[in-house]
Amino acid sequence: MHVELLRGAEADLLEVYVRLEEVRPGLGERFYRTLDAAFERLPNYPEMAPVYRGVYRRLVLRPFGFGIFYAIESDRLMVGAILDLRQDPESIERRLSR
Repeated sequence: MHVELLRGAEADLLEVYVRLEEVRPGLGERFYRTLDAAFERLPNYPEMAPVYRGVYRRLVLRPFGFGIFYAIESDRLMVGAILDLRQDPESIERRLSR
């Protein structure tokens, strides 16, 4: 099993990285390392995160307050979004329904 980022999740990752680097140099890199560690664990424990809505599970990246939204398929984990969890829940719902 492997992790695959959909285009929207790739765009999310770039946006988050740039935003965090603007806040404090090195913070985006720290976020990326935290995300990478999560992607290393997920294939071994794909059900470690609770179901969020429908097919999506949500893994919270502490201490950043971002969530990895992913679906389990037969041989891969499809990451649909990487989102700031401090935003309006309806915005998250709209993003995941695309």
